[in-house]
Amino acid sequence: MKFICSIFAILLFPFISFTQDKFDYVVSTPYRVIDGQEKYYLSSFDDQKVLSIKRDGKDLYMQIFDAKKMKELKRNKFTDMPKGFVLESVDWFEDRAFCYFSVWDKKNTTEQLYVREVDFDNCGFKGSERRLIAVQGKLTGAPLVSVGYWSVGTIDKFSFLYSKDRTKLLIQCRKKPEIKRDAINHDIIGMYVFDKDLNELAANEVKMPYTEKKMDNIDYHIDSEGIPYILAKVRKDNTTKETAKDKTANYVIELLKVDIKNKNIKITQISVEDYYMKDMWLYEGTDNMICAGFYNKKPASGWVWGNVTSDGNADGLFLFKLDKDGGINEKKFYEIPLEIINQYTRTGAQKRNEKKDKKGKAVLSNLGLEKMIIQEDNSIILIGEQYYRVYHRTSRSSYYTYHYDDMLITKIDAEGNLAWMRKLPKKTYSRQQRGGLGFDHIALDGDHCLLFLDNVKNMELGLDKRPATHVDGLGGFLTVYRINDETGKVNKVSIFDTKNVKGDIKVYQFNTGRILQMSENEIIMELYKKEKEDVMIKIMMK
Repeated sequence: MKFICSIFAILLFPFISFTQDKFDYVVSTPYRVIDGQEKYYLSSFDDQKVLSIKRDGKDLYMQIFDAKKMKELKRNKFTDMPKGFVLESVDWFEDRAFCYFSVWDKKNTTEQLYVREVDFDNCGFKGSERRLIAVQGKLTGAPLVSVGYWSVGTIDKFSFLYSKDRTKLLIQCRKKPEIKRDAINHDIIGMYVFDKDLNELAANEVKMPYTEKKMDNIDYHIDSEGIPYILAKVRKDNTTKETAKDKTANYVIELLKVDIKNKNIKITQISVEDYYMKDMWLYEGTDNMICAGFYNKKPASGWVWGNVTSDGNADGLFLFKLDKDGGINEKKFYEIPLEIINQYTRTGAQKRNEKKDKKGKAVLSNLGLEKMIIQEDNSIILIGEQYYRVYHRTSRSSYYTYHYDDMLITKIDAEGNLAWMRKLPKKTYSRQQRGGLGFDHIALDGDHCLLFLDNVKNMELGLDKRPATHVDGLGGFLTVYRINDETGKVNKVSIFDTKNVKGDIKVYQFNTGRILQMSENEIIMELYKKEKEDVMIKIMMK
């Protein structure tokens, strides 16, 4: 049964203040839009500049924007990019900015990754491209453009992971198997480690110790010494399904420490006792590796109920602290209290949860891990979001709606104690996956800010009420939950109406990936205002 003592009741009580005067914003002079399939943004705190890189077909564009004067300074078009290039990442590495892109060499059947250093001040590149990686054969990835059941192009063939001190970069990829049989295939993972000047420190293709059917690679990380780690779920037999009748998990969790040069893997099992691990993320802490996420008391796999598909529910959170040879230094579990589960749900749902709780079956539904932050004092912030999809069928067509609902944010202090837990109400859906929904986390002036589009009717919401729904593409108010890191106190602020910015401007194409931090108390984002024009909106926290 879920219960909390009076001390925890104080820690977990979701006091939310509704304010209107904590943020101000300014809108830039409009500038000509660049339509791009892929858009990346970088900000520079020192000179208050924003650089964007956008791919439009075979061409690449670069723009520089002045966040002080709120106007575009310069744009350049680059027509010398290799034919068929795909942007893979644009990011800072220490104090230098790099643009990574892949090219498929059809003649030699080789996937290649190139890099060009970005000249941030002059809106250009420093020199020509340099090849970092060449892999024989096809790589797995995600479709670039989907048309019906067909996809055109592939992105995300390479993933980029930085060590905590950002002195090492692990670039990895997964080779596409020649024969699609999970029962016999072993994943081949390409692992390439670079220093901050992109000098190669180690490189190899590493064969996983189990078949694809037996092993799921959950997460990857690299430590400050340049050593990669893999967190994996390894099944005890060849059974892949989990059912509610299972009394114990049919898998073990293993930490794989990879010696790239020698293709050796050191394996350490992590006991999960009688819990089912739902989401598990791996990070480097101050003196150890940290594994955290959500757990269940029943099988953690996703479920389908009628026309609803979910990635699964959560009973609570867990935290493992591991030494770098895989030993467990600390292991803790934090149950989500019934009081949290029942917040912002209707009275009928609350009563059903109370009955379930007496049988130990009350859970926070559809919860998935979206963000994990290791703070400077070694405390941990975990942020989850309720996500599920619904299948709709009419006499003329069928389609899915994708739902992004309440968020759960939790702080665990450096000693492993629960500091606070907050459930933050949100109810949104879209006809396309993600779209302008979800949320973005920004640390502003010592607080945690979760930004998202909301229905204005939700500004004042009782604990027994569900939020009014916001539908993607139909306007919405840019809203922020501002959570004090020390106390967990929450303020909810509505910043502006996307249909009525500064009284007469309508903006579109909101995307959390376009939000950039400019200073300790400022963020900026690019939005479309139609008439073939974009604008930048800078938000200042008072």
